[in-house]
Amino acid sequence: MRAIGILILGLTTLVATVTYGSAESSAPSLAARAARFPALRTATADFAQERDVSLVDEVLHAQGTLTLAAPTSFRLDLTAPEAMALIAAGPAITVVDAEGKSLPLPPEVVGLAAFARTLTDLLLGARAPEGFTEDWRDPNTVVLTPQQEAASPFTEITLRFPASGPLPEEIVMRERGGDRTTIRLHGIALNPPLDPARFRTPSAAEGS
Repeated sequence: MRAIGILILGLTTLVATVTYGSAESSAPSLAARAARFPALRTATADFAQERDVSLVDEVLHAQGTLTLAAPTSFRLDLTAPEAMALIAAGPAITVVDAEGKSLPLPPEVVGLAAFARTLTDLLLGARAPEGFTEDWRDPNTVVLTPQQEAASPFTEITLRFPASGPLPEEIVMRERGGDRTTIRLHGIALNPPLDPARFRTPSAAEGS
């Protein structure tokens, strides 16, 4: 009887574990999700972006390619509406034209530029986004809200992941002024070889 009791207790414990999971697995997080996949050091993707500008009731479109390298390198190459590149290496962000000359930040990518550092952290899974609270709507959709509203230009950021991949297919950023930026990624490549020179800004290249 004692052996049967132990067996029943063991089966009950097994069922409870399978049904409810451990305390750690019951609380989804970006870090836990990233841990399900091989570590990412680099990533590239094509993107299409829509930016809804609330004050003028206008939608700005942009498209191009996105390149990321851990821990903090980020490059956005626009092919439309005009050719230019946004390069972020650490906290510095530079915009250059097709000839490599510095430009002011275009309105099409204002939201993305403000989010460049956090976006790199999120996409590469290097660490949880600093200053944001995670609210998971389902296993593959999370809404990030800033912990200190005054310190962030965003009211919320929604990430929608495919069930089988580590990078989101859609990113929606809502800003305090009412503007909304939607980025859709496709043609994603994980851990491709990258030339470090792609992340050099004109000033860095002159100093090297």
